[in-house]
Amino acid sequence: MGKRLQYTLVLGVITMVTSIGVGATYVVTKDRIVQKEAARRMEALLTVMPGMEGAPAEVTPPETTAEDKVYKGQDKGGKLIGYATLGKAQGYSSTLKVMVGLTPDMNKVVGIKVLYQAETPGLGTRIVEIATTKTLWTMFFGGEKTAAAEEVSLTPWFCDQFKGKTLNQLEVVRQEDPSKVTAITGATITTRAVVKAVEDAIAKIKTAAQTS
Repeated sequence: MGKRLQYTLVLGVITMVTSIGVGATYVVTKDRIVQKEAARRMEALLTVMPGMEGAPAEVTPPETTAEDKVYKGQDKGGKLIGYATLGKAQGYSSTLKVMVGLTPDMNKVVGIKVLYQAETPGLGTRIVEIATTKTLWTMFFGGEKTAAAEEVSLTPWFCDQFKGKTLNQLEVVRQEDPSKVTAITGATITTRAVVKAVEDAIAKIKTAAQTS
């Protein structure tokens, strides 16, 4: 009985020390995490609202959570260039978070950027895969730079599909179709989740724009 009490006390002390350690770590790193998230959010806003000058203006009330804020961007001359916000949807194995930019009339997608995903490696993760023309030969032995290589996009090829799409073109298809969203082979659920996240963002933007 004595040993059992001793073990209980030891485990209690270990649990308490661990809890204190985790709490202290969170307090120390909390501000840094918030700053990193803000930086990633700003980078995403610049991606989906190219040409934006200065900090974007918030369309939603000040008390709105960071992930639900809707922004509008302006160019050098102060002209409205579009709206943006974060959309979310459940994927195959994670909740996807996608920053979405819309034109000022809110009828076309300017661009999207996936901020978070934890989908199946090699399948769902292809939504953030950047196309490349590099081969093992060119990586190790080099080679002449071709026009095709120079034109490789620096953004994920899957996300590029959304650029310029009207809202009624956000339809997932299995066969390649430039006017629709082509599904990733073996990751249809993830593909549809991205579309749902984009639609979620669009709904938030329209609601905020109408009430602002």
